[in-house]
Amino acid sequence: MNRSATLVTAAVAVVLTASLSGCGTHSPSEAVVSATPVAYPQAAFRTAPCNLGEYWDSTAMVKRAEFTAPTVDAYELELYGPMIANDTCSDAEILKWQELRREVGEADEICRIVWYEDYFSAVTYDIGCAVPVVVTNASR
Repeated sequence: MNRSATLVTAAVAVVLTASLSGCGTHSPSEAVVSATPVAYPQAAFRTAPCNLGEYWDSTAMVKRAEFTAPTVDAYELELYGPMIANDTCSDAEILKWQELRREVGEADEICRIVWYEDYFSAVTYDIGCAVPVVVTNASR
């Protein structure tokens, strides 16, 4: 087989593959669903101040834990629940907040989203939820 016949055969194979996979049949009015993952998190989530704090409850005469809405997308709220600590909250702030909640008998569940930064695609993904824990009397 000569070189031009090989090139024609290769070109026919490429065109046939493209037409069978639908690459060449997209009309402009059809919606295109991208396979590109959505980049998380939003810049606001990474730079917003910690949304956990404390205040003095003068009625009960006790210090209480304060929680303000996190700066996350609706997707994260649906996935991880409403009790999400902003990315800027330190372990110490989360532990203090949990301690204040426990002292007055309130639930201390809180989520800090764990992120995976894919350097090859330059995209950051949320991969789960983590909370710092104090371990006492444990072997090292």
